[in-house]
Amino acid sequence: MRYQVTTVVIGIVTFVALGAAALFIGLSLSSGDDGRRQRAAEAEFEAFQAALLARADGLRGHAVGLLQQEEVVRFAVTGGSPPSLLTFGRASRGGADYLLVSGPGRALVFENGLMDSIVHGVNDTSPQALALLDGATAGGIFDFAEGPVLAAGAATSPGTERAAVALGLRLDTEALEALAGGGERRVTLTWASDGSEPDGVRVQGGATPGRVAIVGPVALAEANRALVAAVEVPASVLPEAADQGLSRWLIVMLAFGGAGIVAFGVVVRVMAGGIDDVRSGLLAAQETEGNPAVLDSLAGSDEVGRTAAQAAATLRTVRERTVAAIDEARVATARQLLGEHVIRSMHEGVLVERSDTTCIVLNPAATDLLQVEPATVLGVRNGIREVLGGALYQRLRERAHDRDLAQRLEVFSLGGRDLAFDAYEVPEYRSDGHSLLIIIRDVSAVLEVEQLKRDVVSVVSHELRTPLTVVALSIGMLDEPGADQAQLVAAAERNVQRMRELVDDMLDLARLESGQATLDHEAHNPVTLVQEVLQFLRPQAEAKQVTVRDAVDGDLPDVVEVDRKQVQRAVTNLVSNAVKFSPSGSDVWVVLRPGGDWLYIDVADSGPGIPHEEQARIFTRFYRASNTREQATGTGLGLPIVRQIAELHGGRADLLPTEQGSYFRITLPVRAPTQIEG
Repeated sequence: MRYQVTTVVIGIVTFVALGAAALFIGLSLSSGDDGRRQRAAEAEFEAFQAALLARADGLRGHAVGLLQQEEVVRFAVTGGSPPSLLTFGRASRGGADYLLVSGPGRALVFENGLMDSIVHGVNDTSPQALALLDGATAGGIFDFAEGPVLAAGAATSPGTERAAVALGLRLDTEALEALAGGGERRVTLTWASDGSEPDGVRVQGGATPGRVAIVGPVALAEANRALVAAVEVPASVLPEAADQGLSRWLIVMLAFGGAGIVAFGVVVRVMAGGIDDVRSGLLAAQETEGNPAVLDSLAGSDEVGRTAAQAAATLRTVRERTVAAIDEARVATARQLLGEHVIRSMHEGVLVERSDTTCIVLNPAATDLLQVEPATVLGVRNGIREVLGGALYQRLRERAHDRDLAQRLEVFSLGGRDLAFDAYEVPEYRSDGHSLLIIIRDVSAVLEVEQLKRDVVSVVSHELRTPLTVVALSIGMLDEPGADQAQLVAAAERNVQRMRELVDDMLDLARLESGQATLDHEAHNPVTLVQEVLQFLRPQAEAKQVTVRDAVDGDLPDVVEVDRKQVQRAVTNLVSNAVKFSPSGSDVWVVLRPGGDWLYIDVADSGPGIPHEEQARIFTRFYRASNTREQATGTGLGLPIVRQIAELHGGRADLLPTEQGSYFRITLPVRAPTQIEG
C-alpha cells in the first residue's frame, strides 16, 4: 500500500528528533555558564549588603552601650550640659558621623562634635532627622542632603521617660570602598526614581574597559524611593558569558530543522490525496446536517477507506446523541441558571464540595464571610478543608452524614465574626457519591445583642441595686435612737446621685448614638480647655496620691473649633479612668500634640492596662476589662461616650499600643468638619 512509505518518514523524523535533543543539550550547557555568572554576581552583591548589615549592627551595639550610661539617659530626659563621654569626637560615636540623643520634649542632632549642630530642638527638626531618630533602631539607610546615611540605634522602653540614641555614618566614597572590601572594588549609591529600580541583581558594562558593574536594590533603604547600588569589579571576577557555543548549536538546529521540513513535505504529499477525499466527505456531511452518505461511498479496505467508514458510523451516533443532549441541556441550563441566581442572591454563605473534595460552589456571601479569594477555594481540592480547618471540617462531615446527632452545632469565630455552620449530604447526579453542602450564617449581630442584653441587666442590676440598698438602709435607720441623721441623709443623697449619673450616661450615650445630639462649635484655646478639666480632677487624684502631669509636644494652634462641654466631658472620662486605675505614687500624663489639621489629646497611665485579647471590645457599651472589674466600680459607658463625642466632631478615639498601663488618644479636627471639607 502507498501508506507504507510512512515507515521511511518515521526514520527521518527520528533523525530530526535526535538532532533537536543534541541542540537542547548544547543550549542547556550554555545556559549553565550564564547561571554561574549570575550566581557569582549575586554573591558579590550579597557580600556588600552583608557588610552594610554588619556595620549597622556595630552602630546599634554602640548605641546600646551609650544607653547603658546613666549620664546619657539623664541628659536625654532632663537636658542640661551634655556628658563628657559624648564630646570625644568620632570615638564617642563608634566611628559614626552623626550622634542623635532624644528624650521627652527635646531632640538633639550633632555632626562632627557637639558644637557643630545641624539640628537643635524638636520644633525645627528636619523630616530626615526625625526619620533617622524614629526608625534607626532597626537599622537602615536614609536620604540626607549630604548623601545616603547608614544609621542604627537603640531606645529604652516607651513612655514618659523614654530615651533614644541613634548613630549615622555618611556613605561617602571612602566608607563605601571600605564596606566593599577595598582593593579594586568601587561602589556607587543612587536613589532611584519611581519605576526605575531594578527587579534584582544584574550585570552591565563598567565605566572603564575590563570592568563590569553589578547593579541591584539595597534592602536597607528607608526612604520612599529605592536605593540602587552599583558594585564595579574587574571583569575577571565573574565567569565569562557563554555565547560562542550557542552559534554552533544554532547552525545544527537549522540543519536538522531543514531536514525535518523536507521529511514532513514527503509525508504530506503521500497522504494528501486520501486525506483530501475524507475531508471532502466530512464537508459534505456538514452541509447536509451530518448526513454521512459521501463517507459511505469512500469506505474500503485501505487506511483511508476504513477511516471513512468509521467516520460515517461516528457521525450517525453523534447525530443521535446530539439531538437528545440538546433537549436535556435546555432543561438543565434553565434549572442551573435559576439555581445560580438564587444561590448568588442569598445572604447565607453556600459551599458545595464534590465527593472528590473539589469545591464547585462558593457564593459571594461565603466569600465575604470566610474572607477568602474565590480562586483559592473554587475548583481546588481540599480547598474547603484548608479554609475551615480540619476540626471544623470533620465536624461538619459527621453532622451531614448523621442528621440525628443530638449535639447542637456550635458557633465558630472566623475572621472576627461569629458564624453558625450547618451541613448536608446531597446525592450526586450520575454518581454513587455524595456532595457536601455547607450553609453559613453570620450570627455576630444576634450574639452581640444577646451579650448587650446580659451586660445591661448585669450592670443596671448591680449599679442600681447597691445604691438602692444603701438608700433604703439609710432611710430605715433615720428613726433609730442615736442615729446620725445628717450622715444617713448624705449617704442616701450620694447614692441617689450615683443612680442619676448612671441614668444620665445611658441617656447621653443613646442620644449620641442616635444622632440626636447637636454640637455647639466655638473657638477655644486647647490648652485652657484641657487644663480646666485637670484642675477639676486634681483633688480626686491627690486623694489617691496620683500625680496628673500635662505637657505640650509641638506648636499647637491658638484655637480649635469644638463643643467645649462635650470635649471636656470626653477628657474627663479618660483622665478620671486613668486616676481610678493607677497605683498610688504613679503619674498620669495628659499630652497635647499638633497634627496638621488635627489635634491629638493623649492620656497615658501606669495602671494594669487592658489585656490584648479584650482591646477590640473596650469601646463597647457596658464592657469592662476583666483585670479591673474587682479593682473599682463602673458602668462601662465612659469609653463609648468618649468615642461617640470624638466621632460626632469628625474625629476618632483610639487605644494605642504601649508596654505598660493604658494609652488613649482623642483625635479632633482643628476646625469644624464643614470648614475642613470646604
